[in-house]
Amino acid sequence: MACSKYILTNTGSSIVNFSYQRCDDAMWEYQVELNPNQTKNIWLLNTTYSSAFSNSIVLVDLGVFPPVALSPTPTMYLTPTNTPTISVTPSITASQTQTQTQTPTPSITASQTQTQTPTNTPTNTATQTPTNTPSNTATNTQTPTNTPTPTQVRFAFTIYSGTTSNEACGQYNPTSTIYGDKAIFDENTIFYNVLSGPTTVDMTGYYNNSQTTIQLNSAGVTLGLFDLCVTLTPTPTQTNTPTNTPSNTATNTQTPSNTATNTQTPTNTPSNTPTNTQTPSNTATNTQTPTNTATPTPTFGYYTYSLGTGSTANLACADFSSAPNTIYGTVSGGIGPNVGEYLYFNTSLTTPVQNGYYSNGTAYYVVTGGLGQITSSDPNGC
Repeated sequence: MACSKYILTNTGSSIVNFSYQRCDDAMWEYQVELNPNQTKNIWLLNTTYSSAFSNSIVLVDLGVFPPVALSPTPTMYLTPTNTPTISVTPSITASQTQTQTQTPTPSITASQTQTQTPTNTPTNTATQTPTNTPSNTATNTQTPTNTPTPTQVRFAFTIYSGTTSNEACGQYNPTSTIYGDKAIFDENTIFYNVLSGPTTVDMTGYYNNSQTTIQLNSAGVTLGLFDLCVTLTPTPTQTNTPTNTPSNTATNTQTPSNTATNTQTPTNTPSNTPTNTQTPSNTATNTQTPTNTATPTPTFGYYTYSLGTGSTANLACADFSSAPNTIYGTVSGGIGPNVGEYLYFNTSLTTPVQNGYYSNGTAYYVVTGGLGQITSSDPNGC
């Protein structure tokens, strides 16, 4: 398939994304992020570019890629054709044959002695010059093949592995590292145990990265969906702070036991106790200061996604092509959509999306639980 070079510029005020299939190795790049006023050059297989933000992305098609830089090699073949023009000697032979036509066949002896000399001259120059030229062009064509290899970059992921999903989620084994072609864990379709080259071990099993699990076969290829570990649900038991508060009140209740000994000055002790109750009010003002430190974060309050929706994966994939919806994701969930991220219908992130399937045209995501959380995904589900 032919390739082209595109120049993409984000003229909008928010982050947009696009997908395409790379020209050099035919690998897919999904949801590539383009910041406001940012410009990127991409080299892609024709007809593989897609984006839901065509109003914000200005696309300049520079045409066929690689540029007809390979055609200079054939033009070098024109040089040999110029070199044989030195074979003016054969043209002299032509003129000599004309003189022979004037003196018919009797001068055959003279023509034979003259034709043997020019035939040696062109064959030596013509055969040696062109054969050297293609050998040079061959060395030139091998140099570009070395260029794509450094562009193969893999991303490292710290994981817990196991023979079952529960074992990987339970983090029973020590951590190790695997590598993927995509920077986001649940956008990869194959993983490796080495930073470059093919996988060297049997990768069969389940792998947990940040409570997102995936099953791999022996070659590291993903099987099934990326799933959220069920151990994430009990996490809201952060009831340590409330237990500290009653312990403080317990220390305050010990002070009245001291006041019981000073029965003659009880009127002074209650007046002191309110001053102690004001100190907690000071601590309350201190707890509000961390909320002020959180205020710089809302300068970037959410991620914007264009997703198709439906009751099945196929309907969501089709809906993305016909009438995608604008969905918002939390900043804490990272650039995605990702497994574990929460999706909302509004920018204030107060109305979660409904349970069902959501798609960006390439991957699909499954939302369950009623709170808008993505619990499964398939990066190539469409």
